[in-house]
Amino acid sequence: MPSNMISRLIRLGFAVAVLALTLIAPGSALASDRDGDHMPDRWEKKHGLSAHKANARRDKDGDHLSNIGEFKSHTDPQDADTDDDCVGDDDEDADNDGVDNSNEVREHTNPRRDDSDDDGTDDGDEDSDHDGVSNKGDDDNDNDGEIDDEDEGHQCGPNSDDDDEGDDEDGGHHGPGGGDEDDDGDEG
Repeated sequence: MPSNMISRLIRLGFAVAVLALTLIAPGSALASDRDGDHMPDRWEKKHGLSAHKANARRDKDGDHLSNIGEFKSHTDPQDADTDDDCVGDDDEDADNDGVDNSNEVREHTNPRRDDSDDDGTDDGDEDSDHDGVSNKGDDDNDNDGEIDDEDEGHQCGPNSDDDDEGDDEDGGHHGPGGGDEDDDGDEG
């Protein structure tokens, strides 16, 4: 076969491959996250969330970590303490960089990587919100001048009311996950 014929076949093959990827990739991307909330449908279904309604900002389990934060942190959006260690999912620090999951999500760093931007400085030693305090020591996430109380309502241990019978006298539930704005019958 002449070399110009081989060259044309290679270009044609390449063009067909590019066209096939162009046609297939958008459909696959849409199928994997139909509601466009940046959480794969498969993950949402696994965790009892709707794959048809954008619900990334919701917090079904009331642990102060949004559904997208739970996805990024590899925690369960239906359980305020996924690993049952009496530390809420929002306060876990899986990558040991000194910044808890809630702050990592808020600061747009990766809760599973200690140096999200690969610049040689751990996320905890950076100042993502440029307030003069490193991420590790920043307990004022909304910059309102007051230390945030993120553990409000999370109870654990032998004296907590966080058990299967968590109803009090008037029918309420103690602890996170006992109720939130999502209790109107929709999923997540």
